[in-house]
Amino acid sequence: MSRAGSVRHESSKKKEFERRLAYLNCRRSYALSVVLSIILPCMWLLNNSVKEPGVGFTAMIIVAETVELVSAVVLFYIVRSEQWIISTAYRMYYICTMALLITISVMDYRTAGSSMLYVITMGIAIFVPILTKKELKAYSGAMLIAVVAGCAGAADNGLRAVIDMAVIGITGIVAGRYSQEHFRNQERVKEELKEKTLCSEQDPLTGLTNRRGLSKKAGILWPFCIRTHSMAGIIAIDIDFFKKYNDKFGHPEGDECLKKIAAAIKGSARRQTDVVARTGGEEFLVFVQDMSKKDIIELALKIRGAVAELKLEHAYVEVSKYVTVSMGIAYTFPERGDSFEELYEEADQALYVAKENGRNCIVCDNCIYGRMKNGLGTAVSS
Repeated sequence: MSRAGSVRHESSKKKEFERRLAYLNCRRSYALSVVLSIILPCMWLLNNSVKEPGVGFTAMIIVAETVELVSAVVLFYIVRSEQWIISTAYRMYYICTMALLITISVMDYRTAGSSMLYVITMGIAIFVPILTKKELKAYSGAMLIAVVAGCAGAADNGLRAVIDMAVIGITGIVAGRYSQEHFRNQERVKEELKEKTLCSEQDPLTGLTNRRGLSKKAGILWPFCIRTHSMAGIIAIDIDFFKKYNDKFGHPEGDECLKKIAAAIKGSARRQTDVVARTGGEEFLVFVQDMSKKDIIELALKIRGAVAELKLEHAYVEVSKYVTVSMGIAYTFPERGDSFEELYEEADQALYVAKENGRNCIVCDNCIYGRMKNGLGTAVSS
């Protein structure tokens, strides 16, 4: 990969990482908004049980409750629909919530002498959100202001009250910064593990799923087909006389050919449930679910057509002057006791029949479909 390509890749990874954090932050903010919308009325009732709350405190509680309820609805919608305005959404929510809570906690302390809401305010950053380094500095500054405000609000109750507020605030800042680093490191490790897993299940040349990845996906999809009584089908694909292609054009050109064929197959099997894998040197496989025999054959014909459209000049012209593929199809309604490997073996046997019958064709149920000669297509035959 070139330096420019590497920089773009790293930039893309960083953006994706930040998007994932933003989505996680929105989920956390939604949970917090629900919790606070329950806590705030309770705090007002507790305050009222001690001393009748003033108009200002009641008004602030109403404003804060309204903000939390509206935020809960908006954030729930964003999380469900995964809109990419989430970064702005949770930041606005967090800033508004912190400003309101700092004000209400000071008023609550002055009214009822309770530091409970102040403790909650200082502990919020332990849970939400996961901040960037710049945001973390801004958070620390805002929390220091909150500590000063809390200490000022407690000044009338003596030095001990001021010290208590200061200790609570500083502890909250330290715990918040520690938890932020912990959360970010945790997410970074998850991202690295995900990337390593992806690399171990991905063919490095074509970007398709490799044998290991195919086994893992089949292990999920095959039981699903059994439970839902869905048809499962395999198209085994082999590039015709690929060794002769390599011998004439060289391995670098051979690699380019493989990548183009892989892209053609992937471009044809576009459903999210379709699994496209490279199973060997010039061998590929498409695993499909919930398709009829007719649909699977049509998909195979579509793949063959996509490969033909590439018009890759071949060294062995007895089959075609262009690169072609042979395909074998097997399908079944799997039941308990059936295995993916058995169906794969059937598709491989059908592929062998295709090769024995002149290649550049598709075999399904011992019928031959879509034979071509010298690069010229004929009607589907059987």
